[in-house]
Amino acid sequence: MTWYTSFFTDLANTFWRGAVHPSQTTAEIDFATGLTDGRRVLDAPCGSGRHSIELASRGYTVTGIDISAEAIAHARTLAPALDWRQGDVAALGSFGVTADLALCMGNSFGYLDHEGSRRFLRDLATAAPLLVIDYSCAAESLLPSLPGEIRMSAGGIDMVAVNTYDVATGRLLIDFTFTDGERTQRSTCVQHVYTAGELTRMLVEAGFSSVELHGGVAGEAFSVGSHRLLAVARR
Repeated sequence: MTWYTSFFTDLANTFWRGAVHPSQTTAEIDFATGLTDGRRVLDAPCGSGRHSIELASRGYTVTGIDISAEAIAHARTLAPALDWRQGDVAALGSFGVTADLALCMGNSFGYLDHEGSRRFLRDLATAAPLLVIDYSCAAESLLPSLPGEIRMSAGGIDMVAVNTYDVATGRLLIDFTFTDGERTQRSTCVQHVYTAGELTRMLVEAGFSSVELHGGVAGEAFSVGSHRLLAVARR
């Protein structure tokens, strides 16, 4: 079983819902929608729907896809009229969604193995002429200062993350512990680490003709030490 099929339970999702300030979501959607005049958006994976709901509030037509039953159920309670679909983005092509803009936000790229990631990018290129990937595990972001342990609290959930980098496979292994004082969830996240150049080559191979690399929503250039990579790919 792939790790992410069971990782995103109510404990993990409640933490992430509390960890992101609404202003961050607003800024991210400002960045993405400023790239196109199109009004149809595919959000995959959509998590608990923070980007999809912000887009819908601005009048966009949105399809949100995520494997987490808890996340989709939560999203439906907040915005029941949206097109929410529970399923694995590893089989994105089977959903038959077409859009003007595709989003892969929240550092969700790299969950699949290499062949799965290549297939996912091809499916995204088929679905939309414009793609924005928000990727915090690019090698240039991650490796210069990889923290060994991170402790945070959000949404009433305490989180401890212990990082290990597997140099032989280029994978970041994160041992997570979530607790609400009564319940504890321990899970390991596996994220494949690519350089910006590798990701660019994969996007071109998938069918995109141009790729821009940004280090943040202000549009600054991506460089070694940038805390995130926003890759904008056009077909």
